[in-house]
Parts: sequence; C-alpha cells; structure tokens
Amino acid sequence: MEACVKRAEASHVLTPEEITALLGAPEVEECLAAAADRVRHAFVGDGVHLRGLIEFSNICRQNCMYCGLRRENGKVERYRLDADTIVELAHKAKGYGYQTVVLQSGEDLYFTAERLAAIVRRLKELDLAVTLSVGERSYEEYALWRTAGADRYLLRIETTDEAVYERWDPGMDYANRVRCLRDLRALGYEVGTGTLVGLPGQSLASIAEDILFYQQLDADMVGIGPLIPNPDTPLGTAVPGDFHLTRRMVSLLRLLLPEANIPATTAMET
Repeated sequence: MEACVKRAEASHVLTPEEITALLGAPEVEECLAAAADRVRHAFVGDGVHLRGLIEFSNICRQNCMYCGLRRENGKVERYRLDADTIVELAHKAKGYGYQTVVLQSGEDLYFTAERLAAIVRRLKELDLAVTLSVGERSYEEYALWRTAGADRYLLRIETTDEAVYERWDPGMDYANRVRCLRDLRALGYEVGTGTLVGLPGQSLASIAEDILFYQQLDADMVGIGPLIPNPDTPLGTAVPGDFHLTRRMVSLLRLLLPEANIPATTAMET
C-alpha cells in the first residue's frame, strides 16, 4: 500500500484497483494525507484562496433525494435575490478584498440565460472573476454566459455510478450531466465538479471511478464531502457519509490531480 502511495506521489497515476484498495485501507490514511500535503505544497503552494459566495436563490426545479432544496420539500422558506441585490453583494465582496464571486443557486429557471448574462456583465465591470453554479443548462446558455465573461463553472456530478445517480436524482439523466461537464470544458470554462461520499449503493470501486473521471476531465476544481442526511428529505434516515473515507478520497485526488483546486467543503467542516 505504501509503495502505491509513493508511486502516486511521483507519477500521479494509479490503476482503478489500486485506488479502490487505498480507499478501503484506513491504515494508510495518514501516509496518504502526508503524501498529498507534500504534493499540494509542491504544486499549488501554501496559500488559501477565499471566494465570495452569493447564494442568490434556493428555488429548484430538481428533486434530488438527498438535497434540502429539493422541489418537493415544503418546509424550506424559499427566496430569490434580484439583480441589483446580487450586484450590491458582489460590490461588498470586492470591498472586502475578494477577487472571485461565486453565484450559486438551485435550478431556478426564473434566471433565464439572458437575465443571468446581464448580471455577469455587471459583475465583470467590477473586475471580479465570476464563477457560476446554477445546474444543468444547454450548450447555448453556457456559451452565452461564457461570452458575458463567466470564468468558472461548478457542477458536481456526485457519483459516476449511473444507476446510483439516477436512483437518487429522479427525473435527471446521467448522460446529460456528463454532457454538461464536457460542454463547459469545450467552452473554455475552468470546470469544477465533485462527489457526495456515502450515497446508498455507492461502492469503493465507483468512488475510484469518480477520481479517474475527474482526472480524465482534467477538472480544475473538485469538491468532496460526506453525505449529511437532511431530515426533510427521503434520505433523512440514511447513514452519514464516512469522514475518514472522504479524507482518503481527498488525498488521492491531490495525488492524481496535483494542480486542482480542492476546497474545504462545508460538509467536511460540519
């Protein structure tokens, strides 16, 4: 196992079987973490980059079984910020010293491609990098936002196991999710994605495939977090995702994607 870790640190390559074995080996967790920390120091340095996150709508057309914002959750107090408020918040973020703002929402189709493009243009006038995280849209919509000045896009796939994906994301199509990510890459966005560790039915082998998928996509950012069951969702009584498995996955991601941005996710902090 330790030989695998050393080889990954040197070459940034592992087989699916080796990744699966390391994910399932708690005894190498500290060795993995130490190697990942060395790679992180060598490739991306010691700086911590802060992003100004503006969650501008919690209205969502999707019905993901693990998400508190799911369409059928009637216990959520819904809100939607208007364009002027979003720009005002971005202006404050700029004043605090943030260089990037992240516009994140549920899949709220009130924000048409044109409405969101107009907001992006106003934010670019503030000399900010703009990251969008608004879910699945068409190639043409992504292209419009890219032309408006959007720099990055976050779209977590959660799992590359198609059966698990479609079980817990009812009404959604795994192939379309992959299409969105490939469209974003083709359009020149910096692309972020990620995994939800602990979805029922998920295996160590499928998590290994997630890592290889991110490597093949050449993802610029990968956010990893454990499932924290929300009591107002169908997975409210599920077993929480394993923190240590999540930590081993983060370490392996750093070894195999040495230059990626890997954020400190809220779920890991929780």
